Amino acid sequence: MAQAFDLLVVVPARSGSKGLPDKNVRPLAGKPLLEWTAQAISRAGLPQSLALLSTDAEAYAEIGRNAGLAVPFLRPACHATDGASSLQVVEHALDWFRGNQGYLPAWVMLLQPTSPFRSPAILRQAMALANGGNVDAVIGCKEIQRNLTTLFQLRDGFMQVLDNRQPTQASRQQTQPLLTPNGAMYLVRTDYLLEHKSFYPPQTVPLVMNAIQSLDIDTAEDWAIAEAFVKQGLV
Repeated sequence: MAQAFDLLVVVPARSGSKGLPDKNVRPLAGKPLLEWTAQAISRAGLPQSLALLSTDAEAYAEIGRNAGLAVPFLRPACHATDGASSLQVVEHALDWFRGNQGYLPAWVMLLQPTSPFRSPAILRQAMALANGGNVDAVIGCKEIQRNLTTLFQLRDGFMQVLDNRQPTQASRQQTQPLLTPNGAMYLVRTDYLLEHKSFYPPQTVPLVMNAIQSLDIDTAEDWAIAEAFVKQGLV
């Protein structure tokens, strides 16, 4: 009898990165960047799950297979451009899953290789939150120690506070932290994502991560920070 999967984990790793060429397979502490995410998935031991790599490059596919990820297809070029969205990548993976398995998983999780320091425990915690009640999504977030009275936009060359309904707070102790998605983990009910084309249902729970877990590698400076974290034994 074929195994039933309740969770599809999608690891997107297209080639052609411009800021950091081939960053998804660039070695970090001796192993390709996407392998950090593959190992976190394996060590999390998520039940009834299938983890696959969505890539457009056979060289990346081979690295993914060696890291323990399924690579059942190469992503078509139309979904591997600079303008291709994460939603399109996930929808393409779900289309493959439905065609191959004959049904859709209840949940889909998106894990970008550029967030290598999310831990297996984070993935297990996300699933526990999802299965714990009236929850439609769990999103990895980080805190911003600011509120809207201390955030500004430029208007006619001058700073304009986003919220002027109360006095601007100068002290960090006076502010209520804001949350922003950190890009490290998205977990959403499949039916909501496909119907509403969004990772953010009304019943979305934040999973707050620290600064190291939230690191998203996009630039050479980010890469240097990641190497420093590893060198200092912080991951």
